[in-house]
Amino acid sequence: TDVTIPTSFPDTKWVKAADLMPGIASMVRRAYISIEGGPVLQVWEPGDDAVDPPSGAAFKLAPGAKLHLKIDYKKSWQDEQKTLADKSTIGLYFTEAPLSGKSLESVTIDAPAGAPSSARTFDGVLKGGGRVVGLRPMLDAPYMSVDITAVTSTGRKVTLLKLRNARPEWPRRYWLVDPVELPANTKIEVSMQPGDPDIGPLGKAESFALQLGLDVVPQ
Repeated sequence: TDVTIPTSFPDTKWVKAADLMPGIASMVRRAYISIEGGPVLQVWEPGDDAVDPPSGAAFKLAPGAKLHLKIDYKKSWQDEQKTLADKSTIGLYFTEAPLSGKSLESVTIDAPAGAPSSARTFDGVLKGGGRVVGLRPMLDAPYMSVDITAVTSTGRKVTLLKLRNARPEWPRRYWLVDPVELPANTKIEVSMQPGDPDIGPLGKAESFALQLGLDVVPQ
């Protein structure tokens, strides 16, 4: 379900976190809250807390901006024959403007369209450079491992994220304890080991495309 929600704030707001109160807790599996045409505010899973970005970073919400809410539903067996109506609620947590005056932006790196299912590596370029404060791997299938590495133009490699021992909640946002400053034209490499959906807590294939989201304070 995709919903566009208008806001009525007359002036600019700075958002440090977003949260979701599910209308039907047993049915709301995952939610994505974003500013329409802009950054992702929250990748929500049941039980998640609203966590502030590191380093005092924040998202800029312009006057008249709209929010976009995408909710994935999954009925439990108890509700399978019932007609249910969900009315979930979004909560926004405001803060002061960052000292840098720069807003937290989203950079998306997509896997190539039409790539064979056996292709589990892809990359992209962080053209403008900036301070990476978070990562959001959106996975299209179960994986046993995920490695995300930044490679600068000088060949320096920086490990941004390593995931091991597959878990179904991997498609989420990971705030970095120590944000990483990267120069312009840094290559971001993503490498994954496919998993077997019939073994262990790997979950099932997802309906969204394989991609990596970066939360970046631009240079």
